[in-house]
Amino acid sequence: MIRRVVITGVGAVSGAGGSSKDHLSALLAGRSLARRLTDPWFDEFVRPIGVPVSTTVPAVDGLPRYVALADLAIAEAVSESGLTGPERADTRLITATATGAIVELESAFRGGRILPPGQFSFDHVTEWAHMRHGVGGNGGVMTVSTGCTAGLDALGSGYDTVASGRASRVLVVAAEAPFCPFVLGAFTNIGALSNRDVDPEHASCPFSQDRDGFVLGEGAAAVVLEELPAAIARGAAPLIEVFGWASVSSAYHMTRIRTSGVDIAASIREALDDAGLPPTAVEALDAHGTSTPLNDAAECAAYRDVFGDRSSQLPVVAQKGVTGHSLGAAGLLEVAGISRYLPVGMLPPTGNTTPRTLDAQLDLVLGEPRHAEPEIIVKTSSGFSGIHTAVVFGRVP
Repeated sequence: MIRRVVITGVGAVSGAGGSSKDHLSALLAGRSLARRLTDPWFDEFVRPIGVPVSTTVPAVDGLPRYVALADLAIAEAVSESGLTGPERADTRLITATATGAIVELESAFRGGRILPPGQFSFDHVTEWAHMRHGVGGNGGVMTVSTGCTAGLDALGSGYDTVASGRASRVLVVAAEAPFCPFVLGAFTNIGALSNRDVDPEHASCPFSQDRDGFVLGEGAAAVVLEELPAAIARGAAPLIEVFGWASVSSAYHMTRIRTSGVDIAASIREALDDAGLPPTAVEALDAHGTSTPLNDAAECAAYRDVFGDRSSQLPVVAQKGVTGHSLGAAGLLEVAGISRYLPVGMLPPTGNTTPRTLDAQLDLVLGEPRHAEPEIIVKTSSGFSGIHTAVVFGRVP
């Protein structure tokens, strides 16, 4: 028997601030949070721009920055969910990151230092969540590192765990702190970042004819997944429901994507099959929307492949126009956004893209928030090496 799975707690740390409510406010404002990176580390770059976390992040000696970001998101999520000490210990834990402690690794390399054993391990968040928040002591833990789809893949794995009955509750966490010359230089060299001669705030423009690349971001998100009856029994308030998910790998190219969108379409179809829903049930889309020429075109093609003529009538949200692209944390940060905007019936607008510049046959939410109450929404995500993930969400009756 497949159990119903809901989200009962959300935490988010992004360029908007240190809470998911700050995150939602920025999304609804629809203005890009990108700015010039002023750290001397980036003096060698012509256009060092990004969306760093704007709130003060407490520094703990020996704790990588991405774990410190995750700490703030976890604290908010478990508090909202109202988990007691024993309930936290019985909660399973799945975390995600693409680059881990990359900032600390490059700092050590440039300083000629040797990192302590385990410093670059991807398991830091699981260890910290247990030690600091008491999560996962009696349950299984897992770390997912599948590039830019990692956050959604971790969520999907958590969904499977609860839906199958293997656990009644899972905390899913994704965190990324990639602002260092190595990461910025790598994405610059492959032409993935925006290089247009505009101010930072206008660089990211998903689905616009002006788009030329993404803007790097950082942040963390955490969500508590629970079996619906168990959540209600302990007095938790469900935010949204998770109906199904899928992840496919095309093995097409290390960094490129098929413009036909066939692989993205496959992930959407499989996610809908997992949810037991037809394409006609979908009433809105939350896109990966990186603002790169290839990704946005492929997503448009995928939506038309799956939804036919309806693809031009489905409201589409593209959060990265505001938040930038935080790699492995992006998908779960966008789930945090969905968990906030879906219950209040407001779809956030896409930063920088206008009706005049829109380069897609999509009903992209533009200009200002749109009042809408879609019952079913599909979230898509894509990553290097041909990984494509989709998750189906809905309002809780």
